Amino acid sequence: MFSFKENSIERKITLLINVLSERSMPLKPIRKVAILNNPKSKLNFENLKYVQRALNLSSSQFDIFTFKEKNDHYNELRGIVADKSVFSTFGNIKTPEILEFLDRRYDLLLDFTAMTNLYEKYLSLSIKASFRIGYFNEDELYDFMLNIPKGNIKLFADESVKYLRIIGLLKP
Repeated sequence: MFSFKENSIERKITLLINVLSERSMPLKPIRKVAILNNPKSKLNFENLKYVQRALNLSSSQFDIFTFKEKNDHYNELRGIVADKSVFSTFGNIKTPEILEFLDRRYDLLLDFTAMTNLYEKYLSLSIKASFRIGYFNEDELYDFMLNIPKGNIKLFADESVKYLRIIGLLKP
């Protein structure tokens, strides 16, 4: 059973899904990337560098957002780290730093979370990205979904690059 906060977030998710389904995707080269991460995703510094090299982008072109449970011990990468406490009773985000992150525009979202909870799903949908890649799920919330083992960051990066080149968003 959901709390009032979770019911509010669920309604917001429904609205965001409708907005995403109606948007058009302008295809343009990737210059700015948002990464959504959690401690279970196995994204560490080495894997992050691998993703940056695979996309042929510098670290300054990446913004990282990590969602964790309150008791998770996580070797945090640079970027924003949040837990459920950043949401108000009404499901609104109450932290200016997170609101600023969600207000930025990105060419690509790489969602490594596999959306294991309602909060990650909401955050993933709230990131303004022209093209979205994530793990396969029944919600079909991404422009491209990878049906690969969760947590295999290098395979995720390799497959993303392969298809981004085919689509024309990355140069060969």
